[in-house]
Order: sequence, then structure tokens, then C-alpha cells
Amino acid sequence: YGSKATRPAVGGQQARTPTQPSRPPMRPGAAASGSAAAAPLGARPGSAKPSAGAAARLAGSATQPVGVSAGARRGPQPPTTQPPGVAMQRKRPADAPVPVNAKKPAVGAAGQKATLVVSSKAVNDELGLETLVGEYTEVSANHGKKVFKRTKVPDGVEDIEVYMYYWDTRDGPSFSGWWFGGQVGGSEVWSRCEVDAAFPPRTGWRIPWDGDVQGDLVVETKRAPARPSPNASPGPPKDAPPSAKWEKEEEANDSSTATQAEANDRVQRATDRVILLEQETNQVLETGRGMLEGEITEESLKEVEELLQGQLNTASDANKKLAADIMDARKSAPRAVIALSKLSPRVRSVQASLANEIKASKQLWTKKQQEAEDSKRRAAAEEKLMLAKQRDAKVKARKDFEQQQEAKKTIEIVSKKVGEAELEVEKAVNLLPSSEASEHEIKSAESSVPPAMNAVVSAITFIEKKLAGAQGAFKTEMTTLLDRAKESRKKLESFKVELRSQLDGMQLQAILREGGEKAQSAEDALLKTNEAEGPFLMGMEMLSEEETSAALAACKQAAGGCQAAVDKAKTFLKAKSAVVKCFPAATRDAGAEEMANLQSRVDEVGKKLLAFQKETASRETRNQLREVTQKVADAEAKLQRTADASAPLRAEEAEKEDADKLKAATELTLEAEKAAGTACAESRKALMTKVKDSKAGTAFQQELQKLQSRVNGMQKELQEHRRVALMGDKLWRAKVVMQEQETALQVAEVDVEKAEILTTPLGDERPSDDHIRKMDAAVEACEQKVREVAKALDSVWDTVKATAQGHAKEEHRSMVQRVEKAQAKVDEMKETTKEQSQRVKCESMIQEARAKLDAVDEAFKRCSEAEAPYLYGIEVLPLEEAVKAVADCEAAAAEVQKGITQAREFLIDKEGELKRFVEAVAKSGGKELKALAKRGAQSTEKLTNFKKETDNRRRAMLQQQADAKVAEAEDAIKRMTDSAAELSEKEKDSGSSEMSAETAHEMCEKFGEAERAAQEKLDGARQFLMDRQKESRKEKKGQEESQDVSKLISKLNALNVELSKAKSVAAEHEQRFVAKMLMHEANESMKALRADIDKAEEEAAPLVAEGGKRFIVASMARMILEALKDYMGKNTLTVEDLYAKLGAGAAEGKVTEAEFCAYLEGLPDVLSRPDLAFSPEQRAAIFAQVDAKASGSLSKEDFMELFHDQYVCVHGISITDGFDIAQSKTVDKLEVDDVVQTLCEVRSHETLGMLRVEVKALKDGTKGWVTMQGNQGKVYLSLLSPYAAFIKGLDKVIINAKASASKVSDYISAKSKELSLCEKGPLADAKEELAKCRPKVSVLQAKLDTLKKRIEDGKREHTKREELEKTKMEEKKERKAASVILNAITEKVESAETGLKTLEEAAGPLTSGANISQVAEPVAVREAVEAAAGAVQTSIQEARTCLQAHEVKVGKATKGPWFEARQDMKKLSGRVQVTEKRSAEVVSTIKEACEVIGEDKMGIVASAIRASLLARDIQADVLFSELAGGKEQMSEEAFFKHVDGLPDLVLTAQQKSLALSRMSGVDAGNISRRGFLALIERYFRCVKEIAITGEFDIKTSTTQRKLEVGELVEALEGPKSDEGLGVMRVRARALSDGIVGWVTATGNHGTLFLQSIPKPCRYATTEVSLQETFGSESKEIRKLKAFEVVELMEGPRTEVTGNAMRAKAKAVSDGAIGWFTIKSKQGSDMVQPGRSTYVCTSNIALTDVIDIKNCKVVRKLSKGEGLTVLEGPIEDENTKVPRIKARAASDGVEGWVTVRGNAGSVYAEESGKQVVVCRRVALQTAFEADSSEVIRELAEEEVLEILEGPTEEVTDPPLRIRCRAAADGKVGWTTLRSDSFLPCSSTYRCVAPAAMHDALSPESAATVRRLEVGEEVELFEGPREEVGFGVLRLRGRALKDGATGWVTVAGNQGKPFLEAVPPE
Repeated sequence: YGSKATRPAVGGQQARTPTQPSRPPMRPGAAASGSAAAAPLGARPGSAKPSAGAAARLAGSATQPVGVSAGARRGPQPPTTQPPGVAMQRKRPADAPVPVNAKKPAVGAAGQKATLVVSSKAVNDELGLETLVGEYTEVSANHGKKVFKRTKVPDGVEDIEVYMYYWDTRDGPSFSGWWFGGQVGGSEVWSRCEVDAAFPPRTGWRIPWDGDVQGDLVVETKRAPARPSPNASPGPPKDAPPSAKWEKEEEANDSSTATQAEANDRVQRATDRVILLEQETNQVLETGRGMLEGEITEESLKEVEELLQGQLNTASDANKKLAADIMDARKSAPRAVIALSKLSPRVRSVQASLANEIKASKQLWTKKQQEAEDSKRRAAAEEKLMLAKQRDAKVKARKDFEQQQEAKKTIEIVSKKVGEAELEVEKAVNLLPSSEASEHEIKSAESSVPPAMNAVVSAITFIEKKLAGAQGAFKTEMTTLLDRAKESRKKLESFKVELRSQLDGMQLQAILREGGEKAQSAEDALLKTNEAEGPFLMGMEMLSEEETSAALAACKQAAGGCQAAVDKAKTFLKAKSAVVKCFPAATRDAGAEEMANLQSRVDEVGKKLLAFQKETASRETRNQLREVTQKVADAEAKLQRTADASAPLRAEEAEKEDADKLKAATELTLEAEKAAGTACAESRKALMTKVKDSKAGTAFQQELQKLQSRVNGMQKELQEHRRVALMGDKLWRAKVVMQEQETALQVAEVDVEKAEILTTPLGDERPSDDHIRKMDAAVEACEQKVREVAKALDSVWDTVKATAQGHAKEEHRSMVQRVEKAQAKVDEMKETTKEQSQRVKCESMIQEARAKLDAVDEAFKRCSEAEAPYLYGIEVLPLEEAVKAVADCEAAAAEVQKGITQAREFLIDKEGELKRFVEAVAKSGGKELKALAKRGAQSTEKLTNFKKETDNRRRAMLQQQADAKVAEAEDAIKRMTDSAAELSEKEKDSGSSEMSAETAHEMCEKFGEAERAAQEKLDGARQFLMDRQKESRKEKKGQEESQDVSKLISKLNALNVELSKAKSVAAEHEQRFVAKMLMHEANESMKALRADIDKAEEEAAPLVAEGGKRFIVASMARMILEALKDYMGKNTLTVEDLYAKLGAGAAEGKVTEAEFCAYLEGLPDVLSRPDLAFSPEQRAAIFAQVDAKASGSLSKEDFMELFHDQYVCVHGISITDGFDIAQSKTVDKLEVDDVVQTLCEVRSHETLGMLRVEVKALKDGTKGWVTMQGNQGKVYLSLLSPYAAFIKGLDKVIINAKASASKVSDYISAKSKELSLCEKGPLADAKEELAKCRPKVSVLQAKLDTLKKRIEDGKREHTKREELEKTKMEEKKERKAASVILNAITEKVESAETGLKTLEEAAGPLTSGANISQVAEPVAVREAVEAAAGAVQTSIQEARTCLQAHEVKVGKATKGPWFEARQDMKKLSGRVQVTEKRSAEVVSTIKEACEVIGEDKMGIVASAIRASLLARDIQADVLFSELAGGKEQMSEEAFFKHVDGLPDLVLTAQQKSLALSRMSGVDAGNISRRGFLALIERYFRCVKEIAITGEFDIKTSTTQRKLEVGELVEALEGPKSDEGLGVMRVRARALSDGIVGWVTATGNHGTLFLQSIPKPCRYATTEVSLQETFGSESKEIRKLKAFEVVELMEGPRTEVTGNAMRAKAKAVSDGAIGWFTIKSKQGSDMVQPGRSTYVCTSNIALTDVIDIKNCKVVRKLSKGEGLTVLEGPIEDENTKVPRIKARAASDGVEGWVTVRGNAGSVYAEESGKQVVVCRRVALQTAFEADSSEVIRELAEEEVLEILEGPTEEVTDPPLRIRCRAAADGKVGWTTLRSDSFLPCSSTYRCVAPAAMHDALSPESAATVRRLEVGEEVELFEGPREEVGFGVLRLRGRALKDGATGWVTVAGNQGKPFLEAVPPE
């Protein structure tokens, strides 16, 4: 049962989708448990189920494959009780054998529904087939076929719904076929048959649906009983089953039923056998598993194995039987083969299951045995444990006493250890006296930590060890000691953490210092960008192209450098930020903050750089746009030249011009057009480039679009010019053609006249043929000329029609008429001479035809010559002569055929032409042509006869060739037979065993050659005869020829038989020879292989057997030689000098081993190479290495030979006879792997840049110079060490041995494969012998592989040993080098620390704690400190440089001397940081002290000067002018001279200097006005209402007025303290009204009334007027420009004014419309009344006088014209109409106009009044005067037409201030508005990159540096206007670095560079 799906459903059937009305049956096993669908067949709802076995068998509930246990099922499975023999379910429906007897059942009569009968033939229905039996009636259709429903069931069977239906392949072939199910397409299915038939098949049903085929279920068609017939044959009885009736009908309808039934039975029997096998196997598997459950014995295991093995044998027999059935079926019933073949996998599956079960049983037995052994071992161990416990109980009592004694001793020992450990901890902790210890102190403390920790850990370990078994009081005491020890450890660990924290701080300082340097580097690079853009920052917004290009290049370069510096800084900070994050929290937070500050600096530089790059890109874009504009202008100029050049071609009379002029104009136009086109293309290209590359704003894009429009317009105009030029070109060419044709036409007309004369007959006589030919020639020539003229005129007609107007067309039309006239004359002449001409042509044709036939006769003569050999009476010619003669005859016949064809085609062609002639000529010529055609036919007949004869002769020749080829084949076969006989005879004489391989090979080759030759001849003859036979059939030749060919083929067949006999005779002899040769070659190969392997073992012995010791010694010797070479080079020694130093034996040329070893022992000291210190054994081994001759002494020659290195060639290179390549010749060439020995030191070729050396080639002794390394770095010679040479040679030997092994193996494999088909004979014996050789080869290969493995192991071991020795040597060198480095660094660090002490001593006077204001020479102290700090910094820098120089080398070390040095260097670096930090602190303290002194002294000086000013009653600026002598700056000498003259003021020179340094506006020894005034003048703002009194004493003085909050006052005296009241008083002047008095600044309780502020200054935001007096209409002094600064002197004060009158008007002069002031706030009139204006309402006349009757009309006035009244209106006395004298606005004509007619018609009406400006006033955009923009300024006497108003403007009264312009000192009054003035301080901030120059004029000034956006500048002087450029500039000092210079505040176009910072 179940669902037919790709996966089993879980918990129930699958849901049906709404889009699929019927779905295929689902796979069994998925129906819901307990549902009706899951009930087995035969079970009624609510009734008892049938037997469990029947249900399970039908449903196929056993879902595992054969041999798989029930526990291995996948997914939830229903319970099953099936017997073991039930066939298992597969994962997918399996294909069942298709029944061979499945036929379409018969259908009932038309109109009747078919009825089927389902029956069961089973005697014992174990599957429950009775559930499906019954009658089924057609009810519907599904997938194109009928659906049957069970309508009748047998007795005793439950009546449930069962359907039989068809399902197509829409769900795959595994689900197609006929089905039994609970519903159509439902989830309940029981059976399936895969047959694709129209009706359900009779048999072949699977039960369950994916199980096996059950032959007992039969489906038949129910038939109506037939009426008996007297002649009917006896049939089965009435009570016979339906199957018997079916079989009877089949026998009657098909004679082959027996064969089909037999095949089906064969399949059924085989299927039954397989099913039985599967059932038996399941039983065996279940039995075996049952026997293996529980206890397993060896006997039960054997029984299981025997049971499984027996069943496995049964399965093998079944498989063999099935194979036999398949073989038989292929012969007798092929249709059954497929079904039988599908049973094979099932049998194999059974076999695999049995084999797996056998294997599993063995593994289970092994597991059981192991468990038994483990159990025995555990029992033995438990027994031993019990005995041990018994023994321990006896010993325990004795041990308790011993432990008590031992505990006392232990406690004493532990107490001592703990005490010592605590002492060590205290020592270590006390070594760090403070949290800010020096690096030296930290180092000392850190070095003491390990011993203390070791002591503590040792004590704790000892205690814990003793505490493990402690008890009682001993345990308590030990626990107390343990707590003490742990407390000490905790204390020590805390101390380590503190040390780590300080070390982290030092490391952090190093990181921050380096980060600061990189940030500073980026900022320095940014300063360079300031210098680069200096030309752009002079206030000039447009530079020349050259200057712009140079400046842009400099900007890009500077930006690139700055970007690189920023990237480096960012990379460093990013990397180190990760390091800082690893520090402890406190250090990490502080470091992160510092790193963030550095990052901010770098980011700020990056932002400024980005702004700079954007600005540079913008400037570059503008520069590029200038280039494009220039190109467009050039193109337009060239376009204009093109237009000028094309002007003559555009003229209306151009067609009348001469062709040369038109040509010249055209060429000039085309040339100009080409140049203009090129220029236009260049401009377009440049424009497109800018468009693509540009990233500018909208304005730039709009400009580009304008340029694009100009270029497009030029392009269109160019096209027009080109069109005109091309038309002009066509016009002048047409004119030239017409001129040429005029001449040609004239010539043609003359020729026509001559031809007319020539063709005019003189009488009735017939002209001669020559005369006729002349006439024809003349007429044809005339006609040709006329046609050419006509054709030329036609060719230019289109041009003339398109370009010409009238003249050229008329000329062309006239010439055409003349051509037509001449052509008519020619036609007339042709008609006159027609008959005469045709007669002459006819005669010419006949003569030509005769000539062609004569040529045919000549060709026949050559035919006669070709067949001459056959005409001598010889019937059969020799073969070669016959071949040649036949070829000649065929060639001659082809030539005749060609001539006849040409003559026939000529006659046919001319015959047709002749028919078009006149009748007389055609008739006579036709007779002649017919005669000639007859002659041609005779020639054709003659040629046919000749071809027949030639064909006969050719067949005879081919027969001769066939006979010859057969004879050659016969001879070749005879030679082969003789060779075979000779081979057999030779074998008989000598015997195959005694014949040598060479002789056998020679004889076999001879026989083989003869065999190949015979075969080739035989094949060639056969192919020739086959071709002849095909040709005969194709040409349908006679029977006789075919018989001849057949005879020859038969003869060849006989020869072939003879050839085969000869081959068979020689085959056995040849096989013996070949077998002998094979074995000989195999034995020789084996012998060579053994020799190669032996050689490889011998070669590998030094590495494999000896362990490669000699190579280690060789490396040591090599190291010594390299050191000696360096020593000789430094001391200018030769090898002979060095040899003399080896020992006393050197004099005799024999240095003994003892002398050599003694020399080596002292070598490390001599060469300062500790790595050359070797042990005595190593020195002895080195001597043995260099003593190559083993003589016990070292000769001078042997010693010198050691210094000659050996190299191996890695790239082919030539050997030359000299060092210089250019002047030397090639001696020899080194190939790869050639070895050479050097004869001198390596030399460098200075010219070519390569390394050359003189060598000797070891292969042949050639000497010469070789390039070691090329000038591009390519290496040609590589140093060859003894080990490398050994490995190289060994690798070659191994490769050779491996190649030999592969060769032997391949040879045996190849020959064995070739002999695989030889079953007997010598080659079969040879095959067996070769097979015996294979194991031997395998053994040798295994031996070789073992050797290779040993060699690889030896290489690895040698490498390890070599690396170990190298490591030892390197460690010696590193330790000495590290010691030298540490000593050098320590010396520099100590020098820095000594300098720090000197620095602290120098700073003593200002750091001792005394009153620093009393120090007389503070500057000297500061200078001394700075000098000492510089020395300290130099030492620190040297120490840090030394540290950094070696930081890379030790940075990556993790162990060894360099790691130790790294730790020491960290400690030294910490000491450097501490020294640097302390030095910076001292310097900072001194600077702060000097600043305090300067501030104090400056205050004293300011108070003294203010007192003197008060005494003299003058202002500070007056004093400045006195001291400065009228200049803008005051010298320091004048200032201090005045200070020295002040009473009660004593200052030292250095105190004066410090006071001066605290003043602002001091630069280069000069004091600016602003700086001096800032020192003297002091201002306050009232922050709380306070009274201003007349006297200092509050009690006795009277109040003058109250100061309001926000009022400003200027201090004149004080601040001065009132001791009695405890208040601070200031004598001050109120700026608002100038009242002077005393004001309390600070109350007696600290209340603040006055707040000190800088001097109040403002800067103009727009242009304003500076006036002389308080009134806002007073005389103007000058205009204050935007950004100008003014100092507030008085005010703000409110001016009492009225309201202004405003009106809207239009200026008559330009039509400008806007608002203006008619009357000002002060009551002043700005305009005067003007004239009225009128506008014409209808057309009216303008007359000269007022009198209408006596006037004249000046002109007509149109409706809408404007008029200005000059006089009137005045009433005309005569007509009584009002008239005005007016001036017309359009042209200024004056006259009289009627305003209104006497009938009331209005001709002009008043439109408004005019006013005249009497004082300059602004015309503005809106009514509000203060906030609207100015359109323009109205000049005096300008006329305005009032459009709206006047209207009163109500405004607040203006605030007026008195101020002084900082630029020139001008003093005046101005109006203070919120949008005209803003407050400012003495500090400016840079808002756009600007350059700082050393002079006011930027043109001649040098750039100090570039100011970046955001930088601040302290104002010294200005801002002032620079006259040359018209820019506002100031002089100041950059607060960032103190740089002083002039900076542009705003450019000449109004762009701001600096903005004033508002005061705090």
C-alpha cells in the first residue's frame, strides 16, 4: 500500500494540488497508519484483517533491500510480520519484464462498454490476490485510455471500490502504466504493470506496485457466449476458466503463440528462481543474525559462516543459470533478453548482501574476543589492587609516626622559604620608589622580579606538594604559610602590573612621538601647497596662461607630495591605533585620546588638502576652458576665410565666369574649407575632451554648451560652404567638358561632311571593296565621335541643370541639337552604303570560314603521323611504344575536335548574322556557307572513325599493362617463396637455439621485405584489374574483354593463395627468431637495470650511509675560505702570504695537520669572527677535507687550489678570449650544467654593467672569460658547493636508474600486450618468460624506490644538520653584534641623562620657588635653558636614531641574542623617553615664568604711560605720533626711551624685552599704532547698572548719570582701589555721549559692574559713506569699502529725523524702473518738478504751428506714441480745441498736437508727470530704502517719469557712530546698521587659501607661506587698499607659527580670503 511519490510521506498521504485534477499513484509505504487506505487487501471496514502474512506480502511492507536489517530502515515504518522470504521494496519502481504475450483484449460490440474479468490462478493465495479479483466495467477515461471500476466481486470477498486505470509518463517512466488503486490517481495503489497498451495487459502485474511480477494475477475480457455451430471445432468445456478460453483464442489467431509462450515461461521461471533465491537469502540472513545474538562461540560462528557461504554458493549457481538463460534467449527468444537481463542486478545484490554479512560476522567475533580479554585483564587488576590494600594497612601505622617528625622539619623549611620569598618581594617592590620612575629604575626593578617570583613560586610549589597529603595541625600550619606565600605572589603580580603599565606608557610615548613627526611631516607638506598656489593668492583672479600652467603644475606636485605624507601618517596611525588598544585601560584611554588628536591633525590636513585639490582642479578647468575657447575662435576665423573664398561661387553670374577662375575659386574654397574643418574638428575634440573630463559646476557646463552651439553652427556653415564648393567644382568641370566637346563636335562635323563626300556615288558603277571599306571606316569613325560627344554632354547635363541659370543651359541645348543633326547625317550615310558594306562583310566571313576548315585538315595530318606506328603492319607494339602511340593519337584527336568545334560554331554564328543582311547578299552568302558546312560534316565523320580505332588500340594497350602487372606480382611471390625456403633451410642447418639474434633479425628482415614487396605487387595488380573491370562496365564493352580481365583476376587469386602458403610456412620460423630476440633484449635490459641500481647505491653512500658529514665539514671549510678572502682583501695579502702564515712547514711546502689546526684555532681572534671557533674534532675534519690527497700535509698548490671556486652554468653562455666583450672572440660555449673553475676574482664591466670572471671549463680544460651576471640581473653561473654537486650527480644517476626501470617495465608490458593473442608456439613461450620477468622488475623497482626514500630522508637530515650548524654560527655573530650595538646606544642614553642634569641646574633661578619678578636677567636664564635643552635633545635624537637604526633588525626577533638585545633596547628607549619628557617640562616651566614676568612688567609700563597721558592731557594716538615721528610704526628705541623717562619706573633690559614680547603689533623691532594703542587704551562694558560720578571719592562726589547695561566706556585712569570702601574704581569716558567720570568696576563684595573688553572695532560689510559731521546728510569724506575696519570713538548715538518720501519711476534715458527717494528723512528735496507726458490714444497729426488752419503736418503720430509736453495745453482761437506743444519720445520731433477734438474725441491723454533729479540719489528695486538693492545711481538733471507714489516711508531713526578708519586714520561719522557693520577683533580667520607676502604689493613681494582655511592671523596693520591690484590687504602674524606678512582680505572681485573673528 502507499503513495507513489519520490519520497515517503510522513504521517499520511500527500495533499492534492488544485491545479492537478488527477495525480499519479503514490509509492507504497506512505499511507497513514490505521487509515482505511492502509488496510490490506481482503479486509472489510470494521472487520478482522486477513492473515498478516498475506497483507504484508501484497503491500510490500518490507522496505529494506536484501540483507539489510530492519533497524536500517529510513523513516517511520508500519509494523510488519512478513516472513523472511518476501521480496524487498526498492527506492524507485523497478522495470519489470514486459510479457511477450501481452495483447490488446477484444472489445465488445459497438456501443457496448467493455467488461474485464480479473482472476487469480494461485492455489494458496498468500498475497491476498482475492482482494483484486472480480468483474470490472468501463466507467470513464483518464490520460486518453479507459478507466474500469470493479462492479462484481466473487463470494467471500469484501466489496470495496477498486479501479483499474492508465497513467502516462508525465511523472516519469517509473510511474507510467496500468494501475490497481482505490481511486483514479489516488494515494492507495496495490498493483502496477508498465506495459503501454490500449487495454490493461493480461499478465505482468507487480504486487506490491514496486515489487516483483506475480504471474497468478490474470486480466481477461469478458465475452458473450457464442451460439454453437455444427462445424465448430470442439472447444473447452463450458465450466473451463476464462484463461483457457483466452489461450484457445490465441492459438487460433496467431501461429507463433507457442514461441512467445515459451519465452514468457522462460522469463517467468527465471523470475521465480530469483524470487526464491531472495526469500531463501532473507531466511538465511535472519537465521544467521539470530545465531549471532547473545553469547557467541567459535562453533556458532563457524555454523553461521557455513550457512552464509552455502547460500552464497547457491546465489552464484543461480547467477550462472541466469547467464545461461540469457545466452539461450539471445538465440531463440531475443524479446526475453531484456527482461532476463534486469534480473541480474537482483542476483548480484543478493550476493553482495551475503558477502557483507559474512564480513560483519567475522568483525563481530573479533569484537567479542577483545571484550573477553578486556574482562579478564580487569579481573586480574582488581585482584592485585586488593592485595596491595592489605599490604598498605600494615605499613600505615609506622608511617604515621615518621610523618609527624617529617612535618616538623617541613614546617621549619617552609617557614624559611616563605620568609626568604617575602624578603625578595619587598626588595623588588622597594626598587621602584615612585610611579614616575626612570627607565633605569624600571629596568632594575624588572630584573629583580623574576628571582622574587621564582622564590615565591618555589615556596608555593613546595607547600602545595607537602600539603597534598597533610592532615590535622600540620595541614593548618601549612595552609597559613601557603596563604602568606600567595599574598606575596599577589603583591608581586600587582607590582608587575605596575611595571607593565609604566612600560606601556613609554611605548605609548614612542608611538605618539613618531605619530607627531608624521603628522608634522604632513603639515609641512601642506605648507608647500601654500607656496605652490601663491600666484593665485595675490588677489589676481586671472593670470596669464603661462603663469597659470606653471602654477598648476607646482600645485599638482605639491598636492601629490602632501597626499603621500597624509597617506603615510594615516597608515601609521591606523596600525598603531590597534597597538594602543592592546594597552591597559588607563594607558589605552590616554593614548587613544592622543592618537585621536594626531588623527584629527592629519584629518585636518587631509581636509585642507582636499579643498586645495578641488581648488586646483577648478583652476585647471578654467585654464582648459581658455584653450578650448581659443580653438573655437581660431576655427571661426578660418570659417570666415572659407566664406570669403566661396563668395565668387555664390554670385549669380558665376556660370558666366571663365572655368579657370571658377576652378581657382573652388580650389581655394576647398582648401579653406579643409583647414576650417580641421580647426572645427580640433575644437570639437578639445571640447568633447573637456566635456568628458570636466566635473565643474553648472556655469562651466553652460559655457561648454555655448561653445558647443558655436561649433555646431560652424559645422552647418561648413557643410554649406562645402556644398557650394562641390557645386562650383562640378560647374567648372562641366564648362571644361563643354569646351572640350565643342572642339570635338566641330571636328566630328567636319568628318561627317568628308564622309558624305566619300559616300556619295559618282555614277552607277560598283565601288571597289577597298573603297567600300574606307566608306565604312569613315562612317563608323564619325558615328563614334558623335556618340562620344553625346555621351559627354549627357554626363554634364545634371550639373548644368543644377548649377547653371540660363546661359550654360542654352549653350548645352545648342550643342545637343548639333549632335542630333550630325547623327542624322551618319544614319543617312549608313543606309546609303548598307548593301555594299554587307556584301564585303559576307565575302570576309566566307573566307574566314574556309580558313578554319583548312586548319582542321592540317590537324588531320597530325593524326596520321600519330597512328603511323600501327600502320607498319605490327599488330602488337611493345608496351612502352603502345602507351606513347595511344597518347599521341588521343592528343591529335582532341586537337581536331577543337578545330571542328570552332569551325562549326563560327558557321552557325555567321549564318544567323547573314540572315539580317539584304536579301541578295543573304542568298548568295547562304549557298557558300552551306557548302562549307557540308565539308565540316565530312571532317566530323572522319574524326569519329579515327577515335574508334584509337579506342581499340587503347584497350589492347591496357590489356598489355594488366598482363605485365600480373607477371610482376608472380615474380615477387616467387622471390618471397625462395626467401621463406632459405629461412627454413637456415634453421635446419644451424638450429634456432644456436642462431645468433643478429642473424635471426637479418633473416627475418629479409623475409619481411620480400613479403612486403610481393604484397605490394599483388595489391597493385588487383587494383589495376578492378579499375579495368569498372571501366568496362561503365563503357559497356564486349564480353571478351571482361573475360580477359576475369582470367587475370583468377590468376591473381591463385597467386594470393600461394602467398598465404609461403607466409604460413615461414611464420613458425619467424616466431622462433622473434621470441629469441625478445628474450635477449629483455635479459639485457634487466642486466642494465641491476647495474644502474648498484651504481645509484654506491653514489648515494656518502649521504645515506655516512650521514652527509663530509658536506657539513665542506660548509665549514667554505666559511673559513670566505673569511680568509675578506681578510686578504682588507690587508692586501696574496694566497702565498697567507700560506706562509699557516705554520713552520709552509717554508718546505708541507703544512702538517697539527700546524693547520693550530692556525684554525687562532683564526677567530685574528679575523674577529667568533663564528669560526670550531672544536678540535671539527678542525681535524676540516683538515681531512682540504687534504684531498690524504698525504697528511697540505701543500702550497693544494692550498691555492682551495681558493678557486667552482660554478655551474644555469643559462648557456659563450667563453671569450678577453675581458672586454667588444674586442674579444668566442672560444667555446658553456651549456647548461657545465662546471667551471674560477681563475681570478670577479670583475665588473663598468661600461656594460655586467660581472665577468676568468674560468676553466672542467669538461675540456678550455680557459677564457665568461659573464656571470648580465646587466639586467640575469645569472649565468651559479656557485657549486660540494653538496650541490653531489646532489646534482646523484639526481642524474637516480633519474637514469628510474628511466631504465621504466624502460624495462614498458618493454615487458608492450611485448606482453603484443603477444597477448598468441596461445601456442614460440611466441607463447616467450610471453610466459616475459611474465616471469615482471616480478623481478618489480623487485628492482621497489629496491630503487627504497633507495630514493633513503636519499630523501638523508637530504632532510643533512638539511637539519646544516641548519643547526648555521644557527650556531649565526648566534655567535649575533651575540657579538648585539653587544656592540647595545654599548653604543647606552653611551648615547647616558650622555642625554647627563645633559638633563645640566639643564636642571641652568633653570634653577626661575624654578627655585622665589619671587621670579625680582630676577634681573630672566632672558639669560631662558637662553641657558634652551641651549642646554638643545644639547639634551641632540643627545636624545642621536640615541633615538641609533635605536631606530637597529630597530628593524631586532624588531622581528623572537628569541636568541637579538631578542635579548631587543628587550634591553626597550629599556634604553624608556630612559630616553623619561629624559625627553623631563627636559620638555623644564623648558615649559621656564617659558611660563618668562611670560608671567613679561605680563607683570607690561602692566606696570601701561599704567605709567596712562598716568603721563593724564598729566599731559593728551590722547594716546597723539603720543604715538610724537614717538613715531609721523610714521605708521614706532621703533623700540623710541618706545623704551620714553619709558625710561617715566618717573618711579625701573626695569632691566631683559625685563623690558619680556614686556615688549607681550605687546601685540610688534614686528622686527617696530611697534604698530594698533599695538601701542592696545597697550595704553583700555575699554570696559557695563554689565550691571552703575552711576558715573565726578570724583573718585564716592561719598563726596555727585552722580552725573547712570550707565546702562551694555554701554561702553574708555578707561582714562586706573583701575584704582578705594581702600576705605574696598571697591575698585576707574576714571572713564562714556563713548555714547563723551561724559567723563569715575565708575566702580568691582564692588566691595566682588560684584562686577564693568567688564574689560578689547578696543571696540567694526568692519564694513558693504560700501558705506564716511561723513564729516553727525548729520547723515553732511559732506562725505570718502567711501568705506567692504571689509574695511573702523575703530569706535563715539556713539552709537540716535539722530533725530523725520520720514522719507519714496516714489516709483522710470528713467527716460534708459527706461530703468525702480524706487527712489523724493524727500530725505532730513527734509531735503532730491528732485524738482518736471514736465507732463501724454500718450496718443489714436492716430493724429503733429503740426508745425498751433493754428490748425494755417499749419503744416510735420508727421503722423501713431496710436500709443509717447509725448513730452513743452507748452500748453492751449486752446486754439479759431477751432476752440485744446492743443499742446510736445516732443515725440521716439525721435524727438517737436510740434503741436490736438488733445481733444471739437466733437469730444480724445486723441491724447495725460499719462503722468516727470521730475528732474537735483541731487544724486539711488534707484532701488523695492520700496524699503535700507534693505533693497541698488539698480544704479541717478545723476543730476536726469529726467524721471513717476509711475507710483509719492509714499511716506516710516523708519526708525538712524544710529550714528564716530569712528577712525584703520586704513588711513580718517575720522568721521557714519550710520550704524545691522547689515552694514559687524563687530570684529584683532584676530582674522582664513576662509579661503591665501598667500602671505613680505610686502604690501603682491606683484613684487616674496611669498612667506600659504595660509590654510581655518588658520588665524593677529592684526598688526591695516586693512589697507593696495592700489595696483585694488585689493584690501592687512599686515599680521600667523598664530600657528608666528609668520609675519601681508595677506589679502578680499580680492578685486569681492572674493573674501580672511574674515574678522567676532570679539568674545
